[in-house]
Amino acid sequence: MNDKHIIISDELLSAFLDGNTSAEDTMRVLKAAEQDENLQEIIRIASEVDEDMATLRPAITKPVPMTAMAAKQKENYLCDIECEEFILLQFGIETTHKTLLDEAYRNCWLKDKGMPLYNIGRLLEKNNLSVSRRYDSTTEDIARLLAKGNQLIAVIDNTQLLHDVTENTSQPNHAVAISSISIESDEITLFNPYTEEELTTYPLSSFLKAWTQSNHYLVVVNTTDRFVYEPYPISLDDVALDDDLTELQEAIAENAHEIWAKARTDQGWTYGPERNDQKKETPDMVPYCNLPKSEKLYDREMAMQTLKLVKKLGFEILKKKQ
Repeated sequence: MNDKHIIISDELLSAFLDGNTSAEDTMRVLKAAEQDENLQEIIRIASEVDEDMATLRPAITKPVPMTAMAAKQKENYLCDIECEEFILLQFGIETTHKTLLDEAYRNCWLKDKGMPLYNIGRLLEKNNLSVSRRYDSTTEDIARLLAKGNQLIAVIDNTQLLHDVTENTSQPNHAVAISSISIESDEITLFNPYTEEELTTYPLSSFLKAWTQSNHYLVVVNTTDRFVYEPYPISLDDVALDDDLTELQEAIAENAHEIWAKARTDQGWTYGPERNDQKKETPDMVPYCNLPKSEKLYDREMAMQTLKLVKKLGFEILKKKQ
């Protein structure tokens, strides 16, 4: 299959539909689709089939696409690198795409298939900016955070944004910086690295469809002195654990206490009936079974939340057969 410039083999198209293409190959297919209506139709039909099949499966927890790759690129310029460069310039920090690209590779933040969502913003942190990451954000969050002087990066499906298609695709693939939003006018202005313009205004409704693919992922950036930290953990309310995993809770909690106690011992802490920082004494320097109930509950809760988070991120914990 081909358009005037790009040849898309059946093997490449099949890999793309399965979500197994590299950043470069993803860009090739999407760029070809922009000029090939037949290719657009194939992608649309494949997505509809996936959606229909999903309705036949039992309902499961929708995983958070933390390991998805923002891989969309234009002329070898990766979208996330461009967005982070754009934001650095907003704060008066001069840099180059190559400098940021080299830094991302040197620190292993950038992978072969693109920038994982959990690494978006690392280059900004390296330049002494404060960064937080959050899922399940809203348009109201965007408006409020922009009004406080923050810079924002969102991860979207660029095809849905540009073509206003309605079907779901497998993974988000593109980072954009948000410049402004008008909920009343149904408009949002973005720095979209894939376009020629520095800033482009889109229908807010189109952006929302595209943003859904990343579970409304948002990266919030500001200078350290102006950053207002808002804890926003991933919601785990929809995650249920199997009995086997629930049983692991106590073992993980106990081991977490052992790790804490070993670190304190290495620092010179010992048991004392009351906490005394000068003498390095603490009443918690006891076996897990002798801890106060409140301390056990804290360790158990951390263990449970960790197990749920692993499942929420799309991983499965399987016990080896003895």
